[in-house]
Amino acid sequence: MIILKEYLDRQLSAQENAEVEFKHSHGGFPGSFWETYSAFANTNGGTIILGVKEKDDRFFIDPIDDALADTLIKTFWKQVRSKDYVNLCLLSDDDVAKSEYDGKNIIFFNVPRAPIADRPVYVGRDPLTGSYRRGHDGDYKCTPSEVRQMFADANIDAPADSRLLEFFGMDDIDIDSLNQYRQRMAVANPDHVWLGLDNKEFLKKLGGYRVDRRTKKEGLTVAGLLMFGKWSSIRDVEAMPNYGVDYREYTETSERWSHRIFSDGSWEANLFQFFYRVLPRLQSVIDTPFRLEGSIRIDQKPAHKSLREALVNCLIHAAYGSTTRVVINRFPNEIVFSNPGTMLVSQRQFFTGGQSVCRNQSLQVMFSLLGAGDQAGSGGDVILHGWKDENFRLPFIEETERPDKVELTLPLESVMSDKVKSELIKYFGEDVLNIDHTSLMILALAASEDVTNEKLQYTIDAHSSDISKMLKSLCKNGYLVASGIGRGTHYKLNEAYASTLTNAPVKDKVKDKPIDDKSKVNGLTDNRITSALDAESKPESKPESKPESKPNRDKLLLINELMIFCKVWRKSTDMARHVCKTPNYLSRKIIPEMIERGLLIREYPDNPHHPAQRYRIKPRSGSNKNS
Repeated sequence: MIILKEYLDRQLSAQENAEVEFKHSHGGFPGSFWETYSAFANTNGGTIILGVKEKDDRFFIDPIDDALADTLIKTFWKQVRSKDYVNLCLLSDDDVAKSEYDGKNIIFFNVPRAPIADRPVYVGRDPLTGSYRRGHDGDYKCTPSEVRQMFADANIDAPADSRLLEFFGMDDIDIDSLNQYRQRMAVANPDHVWLGLDNKEFLKKLGGYRVDRRTKKEGLTVAGLLMFGKWSSIRDVEAMPNYGVDYREYTETSERWSHRIFSDGSWEANLFQFFYRVLPRLQSVIDTPFRLEGSIRIDQKPAHKSLREALVNCLIHAAYGSTTRVVINRFPNEIVFSNPGTMLVSQRQFFTGGQSVCRNQSLQVMFSLLGAGDQAGSGGDVILHGWKDENFRLPFIEETERPDKVELTLPLESVMSDKVKSELIKYFGEDVLNIDHTSLMILALAASEDVTNEKLQYTIDAHSSDISKMLKSLCKNGYLVASGIGRGTHYKLNEAYASTLTNAPVKDKVKDKPIDDKSKVNGLTDNRITSALDAESKPESKPESKPESKPNRDKLLLINELMIFCKVWRKSTDMARHVCKTPNYLSRKIIPEMIERGLLIREYPDNPHHPAQRYRIKPRSGSNKNS
């Protein structure tokens, strides 16, 4: 394994994050290793690094000699194969490596995400007490309900929506919904033999009604009730009392929704009705120019299909037994699909397609018969294709915990917008627009967020090895800087390049004027921004003639950019992604300072650690809260 010194330097300065954890081992193999091993395996994988210790909230090298390093590796292999320590070995020889950092031994353990059928991975012999997962604040022990959900997800032969609801029958079905479904299915599959069946037999074929072969008991399934049920029946205490679906639209100027479709009891808010109420409003964000192919009118684009697949994906993968609801937010710059539960495949598998693992397989069948949500595992691929066709920024997925949620975000901003072009010219000069198209696309993506080889494989039509060559070339020519190791290497724009073009002061990434300019910033004229920045950059004890230090200026740029980004409520993870920093760094260093200085407010001020905490700029005194 090749270890880049810059990688460990960055990790040591940024401390731990969700994908890396340091552990000291001077006293032998650390007992807490297996908790982190379980947490990484049950979440998104990660790297455990032995040979680092913590002191005063900072991390330092804890030297390991050759003899101890060999002993630690032997101990790992002995314990990982013992059920007294952990129930499953996920690592191969290539995942364990010893390397040097400044002449000192460091041991790396690359722990992969466990396949869904192998979860939970747990410490010791009791999964209820030994299962861990990974959050932004480190490892945490799973609750019994979280462990049971992992076992349920692992049992892919018994999908969640196939459960028989013994005392629910045809009286709990909204017949209008079922009839409308038949009509739409007849349009998509006019010769389908199921269309001639009576309602109960039709539901049986769909997986919405079931007879237990062993007990002979019969009734609706979870899928049948969710898709076609009456609102009161779905919410029955014997069914899904916490069920809810919610769609909200927001404007640029308001933090409160401007339009909402939600399960308030005034309509039969089953999944079928919700789908066809929400889909047209989602698809309205995409222009539909009239065109003909022969004599056939084409009034949809690939992006319309992307939105349809994203909505279906949200509904068929939701864990409806959770206390969390399906929520879809349409913001001016992005659409966010949020469903309760965890991902059953990796993000790479989702976006590349070819592997279908669905939490609610009967719901998947029902939507596929309408021409939506095929069962070939290509939903993520379809979403990417439509977004690439519109030249939008890359969609991304984020998983959060407690409660478990999966959020798919579809940006509505162009990869090569005028703003991005201006950004690239500011960094590299006019000549940057003359480089080859694929390299220019990579730089455009890097202008919005860090990029990786894997992300680029979803975006540009090139093989991984060809992308690697382009990335190396862009780094060699000064356009990009790299950090990380192996497949975890990230690339971002080389901000230092601008200083080679001019002797002018470094400019703010979100405007064309120097940061000390008091003029309008992207529509914001709040003097609190510039006055707060001035207070930071010119403390009383600092002579005015002394040049501002680069670390200080970097922090000012960061705060200024966050002020502009947080005109609406934002999660810390969204803020971190926007400025290419770790959530841990923002939560520890930047957000508390901005709150203390009155620049940001919390959505839940009485509970700073609320799992759904968001932040926005503090409204000016006397301003309308909803403006």
